[in-house]
Amino acid sequence: MSVQRGDNSCVFCNIANGTDNSNTIRMERELVVLFDDKYPKSSYHYQCISKKHIRNISHLTKLDLPLLEEMKSCAVEFLLENHKSDISHFRLGFHRPPFNSVSHLHLHVIGPLRYSVHEIMFNPRMGIFVPVDDLLESLRRKASEASSQ
Repeated sequence: MSVQRGDNSCVFCNIANGTDNSNTIRMERELVVLFDDKYPKSSYHYQCISKKHIRNISHLTKLDLPLLEEMKSCAVEFLLENHKSDISHFRLGFHRPPFNSVSHLHLHVIGPLRYSVHEIMFNPRMGIFVPVDDLLESLRRKASEASSQ
């Protein structure tokens, strides 16, 4: 497993490199790992993390587009294999800083939500949660603008 590590105290780096086995790894790819959320906010709550230590979505650049696409692809593949009947009830996205709980890029794969308080945390209209497709579109737009200058 090739992991570009951050600080040894980063719990997600430790999961990605296999030194923390407290979470069930559900799927692994070259760039990402998907596992059960330790503190689930719904019946099904997973995290898809980058093996490369990136603090949060504010630190992403156009060079990270393949990584984000891999994160989304991994999450969708996992959901299709394991939650065929109710995939439309899942949300895929990131918490905007400073609302992210761990300073390591992680895609929430969550659904259906348990309580209304969780609806606030995972509702894109509240400005806290950014759907993966919105983030991908934003980075693609920035990349396009940069290349046209």
